[in-house]
Amino acid sequence: MASDNALKLLLVHDSFEEANRIVSLLRNANYRAESKHVDQEDVLSKLLQDKPWDLIIGQVSSTKLPAKAIFSLIRRLNTDTPVILISDEHSPQDIVEGLRLGAADVIPMDEDQHLLLVVARTRYDLEQRRRLRNCRRRYAESESRCDRLLSSSVDAIAIVQEGTYLFVNDSYAQLFGHLEGDNMSCLPVIDTIAHEDHPRLKEYLRPIEENEDIYAEHLTFTGITNDRIPVPIEARIAKVDYQGEPALEFLISREFLDGVTSSQEGMLIDDGNAISIQRDKVIETINIAIRQAALKHNSSIMLYVTLDNYLNTLSELGIQNTEQLISQLVEKINDENQQDFPFKRFKEDTFVMLMQSTGADAGLHYATHLCESIAASVFELEDRTYTLTMGIGATVISETVTTAEGCIDRALSALNELYQANDGRFANGAKLYESEIGHEFCEEDLTESVRAMLEGKQFELFYQPVIPLQGTKEEFYEVLLHTKEGPQTASLPENFIAKVFKTTVAAEIDRWVILEALKNLTETLKRAPNTRLFINISSQTICDEGFISWLKVALKASNLSPRQVIFQLREIDLARQFNRSVELINELSKINGDVALSHFGLAIEPMKLLHKLSVNYVKFDSVIIEKAYQSEESLEEVENLIGQLKGAEEKIIVPFVERADMIPTLWTCGVHYIQGHFLQPPSRQMDYDFNADD
Repeated sequence: MASDNALKLLLVHDSFEEANRIVSLLRNANYRAESKHVDQEDVLSKLLQDKPWDLIIGQVSSTKLPAKAIFSLIRRLNTDTPVILISDEHSPQDIVEGLRLGAADVIPMDEDQHLLLVVARTRYDLEQRRRLRNCRRRYAESESRCDRLLSSSVDAIAIVQEGTYLFVNDSYAQLFGHLEGDNMSCLPVIDTIAHEDHPRLKEYLRPIEENEDIYAEHLTFTGITNDRIPVPIEARIAKVDYQGEPALEFLISREFLDGVTSSQEGMLIDDGNAISIQRDKVIETINIAIRQAALKHNSSIMLYVTLDNYLNTLSELGIQNTEQLISQLVEKINDENQQDFPFKRFKEDTFVMLMQSTGADAGLHYATHLCESIAASVFELEDRTYTLTMGIGATVISETVTTAEGCIDRALSALNELYQANDGRFANGAKLYESEIGHEFCEEDLTESVRAMLEGKQFELFYQPVIPLQGTKEEFYEVLLHTKEGPQTASLPENFIAKVFKTTVAAEIDRWVILEALKNLTETLKRAPNTRLFINISSQTICDEGFISWLKVALKASNLSPRQVIFQLREIDLARQFNRSVELINELSKINGDVALSHFGLAIEPMKLLHKLSVNYVKFDSVIIEKAYQSEESLEEVENLIGQLKGAEEKIIVPFVERADMIPTLWTCGVHYIQGHFLQPPSRQMDYDFNADD
């Protein structure tokens, strides 16, 4: 608790007299309470945006401003304001519901000593969170300064870890035929080196131990550009510490670059009409807004603006014509930007706008209007007209935000939800990010919370049968992760698991799931020797180059063959981590392991992606199947996609089969397996009677 005992307090209560009594209680306990009584949502919204508050004490059964509305507003404004709820009586139901909403505690009326203790605890926790965020902001700022030095360096610099590019500045990327450094992130280094030089550089592309000494060395080798053009390279290679992990730095001096540049003229397109990508300036602008929010409670709105169907446009028109269209788009947006908010290009298809001193509702209204205005506009190019649509993910930059990357992730989360609601193809609209996790599970602490849940054994596995339509002796189950029911998980939102798999802790969860599933599979095989499991893995595991080595040890310890486990990779993760996904699939193939492509069908050209991969099973996404239930036209689209798949060697799985009349249609189309709650919902045991379907 702060030494001056100051407490900025909002009282949301139907009774003004009871609100005054609570304030008097706190003042008698030596709190210097600055308080406001609130009973209207719009007033609460304005107060929360005007300045930071330490605490809200609300009423569970308020008729004027329900508790649910308080938490909805807090999530919408992205503010860390803890809430204590007062219940009219001692009601376990009120306590569970209040904690589920995100309350710090729920206290029966007139339990004054209980209230004072909870206020002290809640205020202390808030102070610790504020200190932690301040440390994270300072740490992020120091990292940002280092990254700016690397990015702006006249030398070409790349950071490499376990044979993969972690960071590449623009000078290095352009030497290898890329427009910007981000285009080379996560690329295998070996793919950018001529084959004859592979043996000499492999020594530097292996995992590095923290205490291992690697002395700086100058190497000459032939690099391979994005267009497969050989480029002579002279680099200094040295061990460095990058983001707390040992890595290698590849440094190519400015003098050497000057000698190479002339030979590369014409490799990169220099279009006078192009709007330049200013990633570093975008990050710096967001960081300034974060500092303003932390120091002056001056909240802003960030708009993450993405052009719908960009890749198709690029494929159809080419880069120069596409850039001309984008130039026209930027002009239109600037015409709408009357307040001259900073608006810069972040990636080829993405722009970022920072709306300073703007509220959540006003920001979302502006973003929606901007989408409607662009959709109604006509763009002209070489005597032809075009229409464009955009998707905008909006997020409030408040005191809860500590890094620019975290802010972008929040906006991306809102944008992804928008695309998912529109079949993953077009957004043509805006959505505001709203946290669905209570403050005890705020995003900065989610990783620690998940690890604590793992240690406390708060997760469990369920198994759902994957049932054959074409006949097979094998008995398949999909492994599904659930949280155990109980007081510790009562306040978690429904999509908690989905949020967990967007964090860095996802790889740890994957390994726990695999170990638990292998344990259960070993027991099941004693009575059902043909059992095989589908296990989902996250994008973090896809990028984990040590995963296969770990998996071999886990399988050997369980006395199981890789053949008994099929790893499911999501279509969207494969598209984002394509090169690494191909490597992982090849590595699994070498140990006789199978791979399934799940959530298939949402990509713009799903068959084109599939043809580049070597997978054993293809499972449709639920959105595709749900649409098939709604109309004959959608059902025909699914049947057509199944027809295209039949020409390949992959086995086809259709999940979410919830109607008996769908089964004959799917069987006729040649679907190999079906899955759904109608057939059998997930259960803790692998006990489905596969013989009953013969």
